[in-house]
Amino acid sequence: MLSKEQLEVLRGKLLEERAGLLERYRKKEDTQARIGEEVKEPRDLEDIGQMTYTQELLDTLSAREFFIIKEIEHALNKMQSGSYGICEYCGEEIPHERLLAIPWTRYHAHCAEKAEEEGILPTYPAITFEATIPEEMELQREDITEA
Repeated sequence: MLSKEQLEVLRGKLLEERAGLLERYRKKEDTQARIGEEVKEPRDLEDIGQMTYTQELLDTLSAREFFIIKEIEHALNKMQSGSYGICEYCGEEIPHERLLAIPWTRYHAHCAEKAEEEGILPTYPAITFEATIPEEMELQREDITEA
């Protein structure tokens, strides 16, 4: 069982990672806005191609980052309920070293592989994620808010 000190360290890592992801998202939003302005005045086909590629890359990264934010929120909720650090596949404790490496993980390494092979997808309470988005952040993609 994780000690109170270990839980605090892991909670700090989760909060730090979430803050970093949200900051990167804000920066991407700025970049996407600049790309949108540049597309209005295209210089040549190569520029348009590069801007389109960059936009698609940013969209892909945002989707991955939002997935991790959801996982972080799930882990923080599990900390509050007292079930953090327990593998959702087998019910055994996840080693502290794995939690230090991936503090939002739901599974042991070998159970993660089994869950992936079986197509087990994470689920989230709808209200949990919505409540974590800072009020000053405006979401403009419909697919992100659908959880």
